[in-house]
Amino acid sequence: MNYSLPRSLSLALVLLLGLAGCAKKDATPSPSVPPTTTVTPPVDPHLTYLKLLADGTTNQALPLQKAIDSCSAAGGGTLVLRKGTYMIGPIYMKSSVTLRLDTLATLLASPNMPDFTVNGKVVNLINGPGGAIHDVTLTGAGTIDGNGAPWWAAFQANSALVRPRLIYITSCQNLTVSGLTLTNSPSFHLVPSQCQNVVISKLKIIAPSNSPNTDGIDPANCNQVSITNCTIDTGDDCIAIKSGRVNGALVDACQNLTVTGCTFLHGHGLSIGSETSSGVKNLTVSNCTFTGTTNGIRIKSEPGLGGLIQNVNYSNISMTGVTNPLVINMAYALNPNNSYPADIPSVSGMTIDHLTVTGAKNAGSLVGLTTLPIQNLTLSNLTISAQTGLVMQNATGVVMSNWVINVTSGKSIITQNVQGTGF
Repeated sequence: MNYSLPRSLSLALVLLLGLAGCAKKDATPSPSVPPTTTVTPPVDPHLTYLKLLADGTTNQALPLQKAIDSCSAAGGGTLVLRKGTYMIGPIYMKSSVTLRLDTLATLLASPNMPDFTVNGKVVNLINGPGGAIHDVTLTGAGTIDGNGAPWWAAFQANSALVRPRLIYITSCQNLTVSGLTLTNSPSFHLVPSQCQNVVISKLKIIAPSNSPNTDGIDPANCNQVSITNCTIDTGDDCIAIKSGRVNGALVDACQNLTVTGCTFLHGHGLSIGSETSSGVKNLTVSNCTFTGTTNGIRIKSEPGLGGLIQNVNYSNISMTGVTNPLVINMAYALNPNNSYPADIPSVSGMTIDHLTVTGAKNAGSLVGLTTLPIQNLTLSNLTISAQTGLVMQNATGVVMSNWVINVTSGKSIITQNVQGTGF
């Protein structure tokens, strides 16, 4: 990539990148002020308003990166982009830096696809630096736009094309992404990978319903993840919780996740998988609505890239016009990276309570492997209206209670090789 700046802008940048706003606060207490004195609120010494070129056509990745680097080196702080469109190529977040996009501020991905190839490798729009980092925040009322249309077209012409993610942060302790609109990623929108203490809240994630692989949020091998009050309307999984191998090795499970108060529109629903070799455990999903999604609650994996999925719980879920409200598919077969024969997917300990479904094509399909059935599945307080009934196959320890499944054709529940009670 080749970034160049006018001399006047370079000089302004040099002055800016003193970044007094990223210096540490003076710990000296302020003197007391008489109550009758009018006091001007002090300027936050951790806050810096960046004066980048907001014409939407001049690549601002270099000055933005310098600001991030300098801010982190000075001890951290908040960098603010005001109203305007700032075109960028790949940037790299650093420790103790908050990047805030104010209302009507947009980070727009460069339309020049070669900008995303660095040292022969495709990189993402917003990245981690490649090593361990901490206390990174992306926030505000602005927008990050991946400018994905040319990438989608190129991918449809060549499915081997590697595309950037919008945000891909690895190995971060304390990662927060809040308030923003994320849109039109070339592929996945937000991927925290091997991160600890991840807080994701009040995001709007939007991409056309036919845009390929534009997942909303994909936590991978993370611990302690909170996803709250997000609206996701995309062309693939709204959320996909993953836990595959890393560089061929099994690593820690993706674990201790909560998803609450979210709205899912177009997309493939709230998924676990398909990569689950390292395991997924302790997921709690509550108070979410699905409208017009292809799938609702879905677990997908296959032999060769699967592992144990355990203690996953869903409650107070509402679905309208969802084609497949309940899916467990242990023979997914759409991921070619299934090269580890010993990695067999299984589900043990799954609870669904207070689920309301209207306008579904089918009530659900919960199918384990014949060699490794679903274990300890509890379904309670279900009210489902669908064209066809709930299919369950290869499961033990199934407990159903207080359920109503109304269908227009066939039986309400169809079972094969299932042991349990209440159905």
